[in-house]
Amino acid sequence: MRQVFITRFGGPAVLQLREATNPKPQAGEVAIAVKASGINFADVMARKGLYPDAPKPPCVVGYEIAGVIDGLGAGVQHFEIGQAVLALTRFGGNTDYVCVPAQQVFSKPASLSFNSAAAVPVTYLTAYQQLVVMGSLRAGESVLIHNAGGGVGLAALDIAKHLGAITYGTASASKHAFLRERGLDFVIDYRTQDWLKILRELTNGRGVELVLD
Repeated sequence: MRQVFITRFGGPAVLQLREATNPKPQAGEVAIAVKASGINFADVMARKGLYPDAPKPPCVVGYEIAGVIDGLGAGVQHFEIGQAVLALTRFGGNTDYVCVPAQQVFSKPASLSFNSAAAVPVTYLTAYQQLVVMGSLRAGESVLIHNAGGGVGLAALDIAKHLGAITYGTASASKHAFLRERGLDFVIDYRTQDWLKILRELTNGRGVELVLD
């Protein structure tokens, strides 16, 4: 199989291609034949040596993928061979085959292509962790999403609306129309407006239950 790896930190020129042996899933792991790999901020930072949790060179890069299950380790349930999935690899994803802990693997919606699905794990799982796991956001509650036009911001908006929350967001003026079309209830220009003052006015001084910064 092919892998994209680095032997030193730097720009895109440090990325190299090599052949390697297909991995075998250990207990609790899912082996995935990769159809698409995402390239996100974490990947760029890791390649430059600026991501503290990234493995040290030589290493295979790639934080998120989409593909088809090729093998199941002992004890893995609720997945099957041939199933289309997306996964958070936490590096090692720029390869033809990869083994990932089952808890980091999710069924791919049929409506998403493999290319689109590979761009989902980092942004949406980050937003879900913050809003749901840590923030316990519920229907009827309100949330302020800073940088609502960014990758995690848009994912947070989708999740918050799905939960039935009232959404406030900060973004530059050029993104306001898009964010309103996306479903954001209230948008504030953080560059030209006092966002805290306006938020207090919009909520009659009550504020919001949760802030995503």
